[in-house]
Amino acid sequence: MTASSHSRRTGFRARLTALCIALCLPATPTAAQSDIEQRDSVQTAAAFAEKIEAFIAGLPVTRERFEVRINRCEGARGELRDDIYAVWVGTRLAAENDDAGRVLAAVADDWRERNREVFRDRVLDNGGVNIAAFDPASGESHSLDSGFEPNPHRDIVGYFSTPCFQDFSGAAPFGPVAAE
Repeated sequence: MTASSHSRRTGFRARLTALCIALCLPATPTAAQSDIEQRDSVQTAAAFAEKIEAFIAGLPVTRERFEVRINRCEGARGELRDDIYAVWVGTRLAAENDDAGRVLAAVADDWRERNREVFRDRVLDNGGVNIAAFDPASGESHSLDSGFEPNPHRDIVGYFSTPCFQDFSGAAPFGPVAAE
């Protein structure tokens, strides 16, 4: 195998991995490392929710729904344990000027400027836009999609997820978390 074919294969694997992450956002995340960082799940959920709230506040959108959950993660060997979790935020937004495509294009550009790995950036047949990125610094994945009916130029759905963590208490409180 030549160095350039190895580089292409490595790049393909990275893109494929990122695609798999995006397709599985609402599903059970998997811990990629054997030593998972320990963090209190409730504090992590609150901090992540605050971070996503701040992100949304900087967009020309109206927040219609915001849900925070602590979800199970699979351990490095595929095991499910009560102490391994990820925080997930789902949101429904409305573009204030029926320009969701423009808003999401600006977000994708901002993600690139912040060295996020944008692995999805496409315009859909109905005029909606679908973007997703992975932040290698934090391990977070973010996805925004305006391709849903009835109004792909107004309605935006967002999914945001942390990497897997281990709750040092021994059991994470899985399920919905009240956003404060």
